[in-house]
Amino acid sequence: MSVGSLGAGSGLDLESLVKQMVSAQKDAKVGLYQNKINGYESELSALGKVGSAIDNFKSSVKTLNDDELFTGRDAKIAQKEGEEVISITTDRSASNGSYSIDVNQLAKGSRVMSAPGLFSSPDDVVTDQDAKLTFTAGSNEFSIDVKAGTTLSQLRNQVNTSEDNFGVSVNLVDDGAGNLFFTATSAIEGAENSLRISNDVIVRDEDGNVIEDVPEAVSLPIEEEPELEELSEPAPVDEVDELDLEGDEFDFANDGPIPKDKEKEKAEALAQSNAEMDAKAAEKAEVEKAAEADATELNVLPQKNTSLSLNSVSTEGLSAGLYTPFGEEARDAIITVDGIQIRNDTNTFDEAVAGLSIEALAPTEKSTKVDISFDQETVKDSIKEFIDSYNSMVGLLQASTDRGAVLNGNSMIRNLQSSLSTELMSSRGETGTFTSIFDLGVKMSSQGELSLDNAKFDDAMRRGYSEIAPLISGEKGLARSLEKLLDNYTGSDGLTNSLKDSVRRSIDSTEETLEAYEERMVKYEESLRSKFTSLDSRLAVMNAQGGYLNSVLANMQ
Repeated sequence: MSVGSLGAGSGLDLESLVKQMVSAQKDAKVGLYQNKINGYESELSALGKVGSAIDNFKSSVKTLNDDELFTGRDAKIAQKEGEEVISITTDRSASNGSYSIDVNQLAKGSRVMSAPGLFSSPDDVVTDQDAKLTFTAGSNEFSIDVKAGTTLSQLRNQVNTSEDNFGVSVNLVDDGAGNLFFTATSAIEGAENSLRISNDVIVRDEDGNVIEDVPEAVSLPIEEEPELEELSEPAPVDEVDELDLEGDEFDFANDGPIPKDKEKEKAEALAQSNAEMDAKAAEKAEVEKAAEADATELNVLPQKNTSLSLNSVSTEGLSAGLYTPFGEEARDAIITVDGIQIRNDTNTFDEAVAGLSIEALAPTEKSTKVDISFDQETVKDSIKEFIDSYNSMVGLLQASTDRGAVLNGNSMIRNLQSSLSTELMSSRGETGTFTSIFDLGVKMSSQGELSLDNAKFDDAMRRGYSEIAPLISGEKGLARSLEKLLDNYTGSDGLTNSLKDSVRRSIDSTEETLEAYEERMVKYEESLRSKFTSLDSRLAVMNAQGGYLNSVLANMQ
C-alpha cells in the first residue's frame, strides 16, 4: 500500500482517506450546481437562436412594410441574353408605359499618335531641356515635369503612373518596319473632350530653381522687320515742253500746275522717312539690349525652338508631332427615344427620360422595345422571403418548446406563437377585394407553415395590384401590425433580451454559490488534514513507545 506524506508517522494512508471524505461531501453537490449552470447556458443558447430567428423574420416584415416596394417600377427590355444593347434602371418616379429606343452611337474617348518615321526606338530622347507636358480633355487636366534627356520609354511610365492622371494611357507600338509609334488614349468621353497635349519649357535660375514668373522681356517674340515705304524710288521726270516758260503757272505738256520747289520737297520727305526708320531701329535695339540684360541677370536665355523640345509628343502648335487619326476623336453617345434624338457625353443617360437611367451598351440596327410597369416580381420575391423566414422561425419555436426541449413551457414563446396566428388570420381589407393575405394565394398547413400558390398570387396582382399595398403595408396592414408586435420581442428592451438577461443573472448567481461552496470544501479539507496530522503524530509517538517496550521486553528474556 502506498503511503503519502500524510500518515508517514503512523504508517496509514491518511492522504487517501482525506480525499475520499472530501469527495463524498463535495462531488454530488458540485455536480448539481454544474448541471444547473449547464441548463441555464443551454436555455441561453436556445433563446439566442430564437432571438436571431425573430430578428430575421422582422427584417422580412420590414421589407413588406415599405411603401416604395409597391410603387417601384420595373423595365422589361426586349433583348436576348448575351446580346444586350441597353440597360435601364428605374425609380418610383418613372411613368408606366412603353418606349422605343435606338442606340445610334456609343460615346468614346480619343486617341492621338505620332507620325511614321518620327520615332524608331523606346530609347529615343524626346527633350534636351526641362519641360512640362500638360494633358487636357474637356475640364480634366494634369501635368508632369519632364527632365532633359527623358526617353520615350521613361515618358510612357511617367505618364501612366502619375497620381493626377485622369485616365490617359500611353503606349509604344512597334510596326516591325523600323517605326515606333507613340500613342495616348483618353478615357474621357464626349465630343468636346478630345485629348490635347501641350508643352512648355521650364526656366531655371543658376541654382537650378524653377522660375515661375519670367519677365516678359525675356520671352518677347521676335518682331518682324517693319515694312519700309518705297520713298527712295526716283521721282518720275516730267516731259519737257518748249512752251513752258520759267515762272508760268501752267505745265502745258503735263496739263497741270508746276509745283514750286518740287525737288526741295522730295528731298525733305526722303530725309523724314530715313529719320523714322532710324528711330524704329534704335527702339528695337534698346528692347533687345534690355532683354539681353534681364537674361544675363537671371542667368537664363530667351526661349528658342529646338528639335527636342517635346514638340514631338505634343498635339499643339505648328511643329506638333502627334495627330488624331480619323475616327479616333472623342465623341458623344447618341440614342433615339420615341423618335427624339438625344446626345450625351457618356453612355449613361440619366436625364433623357424622367425616372429612367438608360445605359447604351451597343449600337442597334432596329428599335428596342422597353415596357415600364410596377415591379410585381420584386413584390412577389419579398412575399416569398416573408414566407420562408416565417416558416424558419415557427419551426424553431416549435422545436425549442417540444416535450423535453430546453424551452418547453416558456411563456414568452407560447404568447408569440399565439399572437402570430391571430395577426395572420385577422381581416384587413378596406375595399373587399382582398381581406387577408390568404386571398393573395398564401396557404397555411396543419403544422402552421405557410406556402404560396403562384398562380393565385399572379391572378391577384392582375385583378387588383393597387389594393395589395393597403392590405400589406397600409395603416392597418399585416406588415405594419406584425412589425409592432415584433417590436415587443426585439431590441435591447425586448422580451427576448430581457429573458436572456434573466438567465445570465441566474448563471452568475449559481456560479457564485458554487464558488462559495468550493471555498467551504477547501476549508473542510484543511480541517481534516489538520486533525489527521495530529492523529498521525500521536500514532507515531505510540508506535515509537511500543517499539521501545518491545525491545526492552525482548532483552529481559
